Amino acid sequence: MATLERDRMPPMSEREWRPALSMRWKHLLFVHWRVPASHLRPLIPEPLQIDTYDGAAWVGLVPFVMESVRPVWLPPIPKLLDFPEANVRTYVRYGEQRGVWFFSLDAAHRLGVWVARRFWKLPYYYARMWWEMLAPNEIVYTTTRKKRPRPYARVRYRFSGEPRETEPNTLEHFLVERYALFTAHRGGLYRAEVAHLPYAIQPATLLELEQTLTDAAGISVAGAPDSVFYAPGFGVLASALQPLHIANATGRAG
Repeated sequence: MATLERDRMPPMSEREWRPALSMRWKHLLFVHWRVPASHLRPLIPEPLQIDTYDGAAWVGLVPFVMESVRPVWLPPIPKLLDFPEANVRTYVRYGEQRGVWFFSLDAAHRLGVWVARRFWKLPYYYARMWWEMLAPNEIVYTTTRKKRPRPYARVRYRFSGEPRETEPNTLEHFLVERYALFTAHRGGLYRAEVAHLPYAIQPATLLELEQTLTDAAGISVAGAPDSVFYAPGFGVLASALQPLHIANATGRAG
């Protein structure tokens, strides 16, 4: 896992930040559509605010590969917790903290799905997933959720260029430089934090895209995506989930 230098880590909350989970994210594709923030408001609980860029909210489909997912006290066990994942997400704020809100996360690992739902209260679904690197710079992902009506996605793309860090105040920076996730479960609102090196991204071109994952989340996206790019990945640390202690938080966690 890449070394995490203290001065490259995100601002931490007032409590001491303790990592609970270690993993590696690889071959991330970021496909985003702009949508009116008002369309997402019924799907996201108060007091979270929908974060916008250029006057719009952004909904992303992000397929990638998880590797070496494990508690920080456990040494790596090759291939035991390696699996592809695809999430549907948007971006929110809680006070000054910007984070990610997941509408769904599909993963091809039953134990990983159970752990994420049980301990991180995230809307994970077990899915039949497959991915392949067709060429040094071409990748295909497919996923079909086991749960009816079996939402699916097939994405094939080609990436190019050299990795570069995102520039502040750009759309790409807004979409990826997020160090918190929020979720709701049984009337409670929760937060976890992550730490990793800054994203390095590359241009990507979609060769195929078919998907119903956004429809399954209750979100309508029309036409071609407004933003597509690739990130090779890095090592990640994640904290345990913490309640925000806010009364009457509502929303679904799956």
